[in-house]
Amino acid sequence: MHLKVVGSLTEPVQAPLSTKNKLDAAMDMLRLLKEAGITAGAFDADDLFHLEVDEIRIATAALFNLLKPMVGERPTARRPKPFSLLKPLADEQPATKPAEH
Repeated sequence: MHLKVVGSLTEPVQAPLSTKNKLDAAMDMLRLLKEAGITAGAFDADDLFHLEVDEIRIATAALFNLLKPMVGERPTARRPKPFSLLKPLADEQPATKPAEH
């Protein structure tokens, strides 16, 4: 990933999630970058997703620990549910076959 700082680092950052889901861990890393005002340049998603979830979490925690002294820590707010816990909405349920007479 090629990172670029847009402007200055001014926004406080929120501590990373503790998750065992690779998508949630990757999204958390991207959220942390966005909060800090760092733009992730174009990258191949395979470069991120070939990593183990623990590697993504360690990288995110290391980034947080570097940013925290510079911009401060934002209190942990209620976060949306991780993607792994979301359930489909009622209208997104698969269509069932009509009853045969």
